[in-house]
Amino acid sequence: MDLQSFAPGMRRCANGLGWAILALCALGALAAPVRAQNNFGLGPLSIRNQFPVTLAYLTYTPEAPATLPSGTVQLRYQFELTNTFINTQSPRANNPPVIDSSVVSGGLTPANFPATGYGAYIDVEARRHVLRLDYGLSDSLQAGLELAWVSFGGGFLDTKIQSVERFFGGLNKDRLYSGIDQYDFYVVRDGSFLRASNRPFSNVVQDPVLNLKWNLGEGGPVLPALTLKLSYKAPLQAHPTGDRALVASGGADWGYYVLLSKAVGDVVGHIQLGETHLDVAPNTFADRLRHRMFGLEFRLDSDNSFLLQSVTQSSIYLHTDVPGTMDFNISRPTDVMVVGYKHLTQSFLFETGAIEDYNQQRNESDITLYFSLGSRW
Repeated sequence: MDLQSFAPGMRRCANGLGWAILALCALGALAAPVRAQNNFGLGPLSIRNQFPVTLAYLTYTPEAPATLPSGTVQLRYQFELTNTFINTQSPRANNPPVIDSSVVSGGLTPANFPATGYGAYIDVEARRHVLRLDYGLSDSLQAGLELAWVSFGGGFLDTKIQSVERFFGGLNKDRLYSGIDQYDFYVVRDGSFLRASNRPFSNVVQDPVLNLKWNLGEGGPVLPALTLKLSYKAPLQAHPTGDRALVASGGADWGYYVLLSKAVGDVVGHIQLGETHLDVAPNTFADRLRHRMFGLEFRLDSDNSFLLQSVTQSSIYLHTDVPGTMDFNISRPTDVMVVGYKHLTQSFLFETGAIEDYNQQRNESDITLYFSLGSRW
């Protein structure tokens, strides 16, 4: 959804959310004599960035700061449905050369994009199935393995998204110059394709991801709970080809993240910061991503929470200041808002929610819908 006109207000709202969470720590000190708190809460919704260009690489996934009890196993299945439409050469963008539906039907070549810098035509509906297995090595140390299968295609959401966007007055007008429910995935840099695909594919396996979480403390009346997380993407192939090259980079990516949470009454504030290092080919994409998440969790009861999260991530595109380069601001950070619901007991987990970008710089997906089911024993 093109919410560029609402972006300044949304960004102020997100910054206000961050300050509100920081204020929870101060309020916690005042509330301490009245009520002791479980600073963990149920934790943020565990949904990663789904932008098709970023999807092949490791990136940050919000995590509950609490670790599994020693000897506990958790198996979960997650489904993610994402719709993305980006045309840096849209007729309304006034950035020649122009790409519209007639150009796409004739087949895109590097000549359809600027000769210098990045250009992109991304009309993708992605479906991602994820299996995650986590194990409590001790009460404060948890190890996990994640494996996912991805499908790219035209899908069915384009018309429905346009109807919703018209209702809210935030229509992505670039879609008006494109076909409906089509699949095209093209990214160019300096006159060469980095991604080029218009043939849908289904259930292609990604590189597995290994995770390690270490809880350093549950916090108290004043201090927040503190957890460290490490992630590593282990390549199945050093140089994947064909459809796998679109969803698995073949690189050994790794990242480190700090998870903080603080409760005041029935509200839990979450702050998570970190950095992901990418094993990318030279002169393609950025070799690191920086992440910041602010979240507010509203506890309905001990097993149920409503969550609101704002996630900022640096762009996968390298920054360029070359005169005459068509940058389109795509090297700027992205901002998304996440809303959803989480249910967690000693033996069962359920999550559902949606992600919406609100500072679209043509480097982020429009909308993601997802749910997750898990069991513990």
